[in-house]
Amino acid sequence: MSTIKKKAVDVLVIGDGIAGCMAALAARKRGADVMIIEKSQPNVPHGNTAFSGGALRRVSREYPATKYFADIMKVSQGQADAELTRITIRNSRRAKADLSRLGIRWTSPNANPGRADSVVGRGATLAPALRKAVKKAKIPILYETKLTDISLSNGSLENVKVQKKTGTQIIPCKALVISTGGFQANRKLVTQYIGKGAHRLVLRGDKKSTGDGHRIAAKLGARLIGMEGYHGGIIHYGYKKYPRVGEVKGMRSVKKYEPGILVNRQGKRFVDEGEDTADKTYAKFGRIIALTQPGGIAYLIFDSKANDRVDPMYDGPEKGPIEAMTIEDLAKKLSIASSRLRSTVDAFNRAVDDGTNAKLTPPKSNFAQRIDRPPFYAYVVTGGMTFTFGGIKINSKAEVMSKTTSVISGLYAAGEVTGGFFYNNYPAGSSLTRCAVFGEIAGKNAADFARRKA
Repeated sequence: MSTIKKKAVDVLVIGDGIAGCMAALAARKRGADVMIIEKSQPNVPHGNTAFSGGALRRVSREYPATKYFADIMKVSQGQADAELTRITIRNSRRAKADLSRLGIRWTSPNANPGRADSVVGRGATLAPALRKAVKKAKIPILYETKLTDISLSNGSLENVKVQKKTGTQIIPCKALVISTGGFQANRKLVTQYIGKGAHRLVLRGDKKSTGDGHRIAAKLGARLIGMEGYHGGIIHYGYKKYPRVGEVKGMRSVKKYEPGILVNRQGKRFVDEGEDTADKTYAKFGRIIALTQPGGIAYLIFDSKANDRVDPMYDGPEKGPIEAMTIEDLAKKLSIASSRLRSTVDAFNRAVDDGTNAKLTPPKSNFAQRIDRPPFYAYVVTGGMTFTFGGIKINSKAEVMSKTTSVISGLYAAGEVTGGFFYNNYPAGSSLTRCAVFGEIAGKNAADFARRKA
């Protein structure tokens, strides 16, 4: 065992995703001596930042803070931490400005320009740009270096133990920012917290997000909250059948499915496809499909009126859609009993005609339109898991909180390793915002703590 540096690093950051990079840059701006460790290899895509769609939900004139807050509270059924949510929203425009200063370019979505901006090139360009900024700030990143333990002395942070190819090493540090991402790639933890059906979920996120930060923080007495939740989405079944497609290009969720209906293997509807717009339901519906429906699959049914709107966001073998001139023939191609699918579609169409679609079981609250114009189409879909919602409880300063609600001195956390932000469902683009905002907060406060400890 050896020590990498005899002199303690002011701020050590674990993980080089958006939260970790923003933390490191903020700490450096405060004059701190900063180092990042990352267990992945340097020259391959890694971390959920790299695989993200690059959307950043932020406040604007068209999308005021009150609407943003209402959206978070609606999809979380009021469970999201109000203080942390307001901090994220209040700093969302500044987060975009900070990223822009690092050279990030943006494009606004045409459908809802007030909701979010998207990085040109998505996460595939965002992640390298962040690491380039870190390098420019002369912050070293130790790759293929895994956090294995954190040592406290008299309640104060002393050092961390890491595993490198050359063996175990010790890094003394004054403050630590944990930004290791979720635990979505740890099947044991996923099954433990999310349920047995979680084995059906297709991993959309980084394979190295195995909950290292969760495990070690909990060992130190940190409180973990909301561990049963995760962000996923409705994805084309091809991603599960041909995993290499997603590994190379990343996995996108099916878009604009509102005009259609979702049916299971029995040909029955099981969700309110019109509950809200797709950006507020895709995570919830993906979870329902994977965890509750037979075989963990469903079929998105629509007709020629919607063919130009529904987007599978998949470009691999068997892209589809599956096509037929009659509902009966479509059912046969899907191995669904023709009479059952016909009955479901007929009942749906009658409800649209007489305006009772909101009274169906389940209802179709919005976006209801008849499925009656051939050809008829279907996509086979399943649920994917991008990142877990649960994690370390932090306060407004990004300080790690213990099970007794006290602060663990010198420990900070940011990004998807933290809990309290999302429950049940997820509004698209809000995680990158949360990661950027609290990454900066964690870095600033960690640097200030290190200065006081000097």
